[in-house]
Amino acid sequence: MRTLFSIFSLVLSFSVFAQKAVPELWNARVHDEAHALKQETIDQLEHQLAQYEDSTSNQIAILIINTLDGETIEEYSLRVAEKWKLGQKDKDNGVLLLIAVDDHKMRIEVGEGLEDALTDAQSNRIIRNETYFSQSRL
Repeated sequence: MRTLFSIFSLVLSFSVFAQKAVPELWNARVHDEAHALKQETIDQLEHQLAQYEDSTSNQIAILIINTLDGETIEEYSLRVAEKWKLGQKDKDNGVLLLIAVDDHKMRIEVGEGLEDALTDAQSNRIIRNETYFSQSRL
C-alpha cells in the first residue's frame, strides 16, 4: 500500500510540474507563438485592439500557440488570464482569445465584468462560426 501511495504521489508531482508555461504579456495584445500570422496582420490587430481599449476600457488579448502539450484549453486559458490580469482591476473587463493551432482548439476567456456583454453562449457561437468559416476557406 505504501508503494502504491508513493507511485501516486510521484505521478501527481510530475503532473504539477508538467504544466505548459504561460508567456509574459510584455505590453502586446497579440502573442503569436505559433507564427500563424503575418507581421502586417499582427500590427493591424494591435492597432484595432488598442483603439477598442481606448474607447471602451475593455482589454482584449490574443494568444496563439502551437499546442497545449496535453493540458486542457480551459485550464490553460484560465492560467493565462490570471497571470496576464487583463482589463481594469476594479472592472475585471478583460477578454482572452486563445488558439491552439495543432490541437484545433479555440477558447474565449471572459472577465466577470464582461460576462453579461459576452456570454458563454455568444463565445461558443463565435468560435463555431469562425471555425466553420476557416474550414470553408480551405
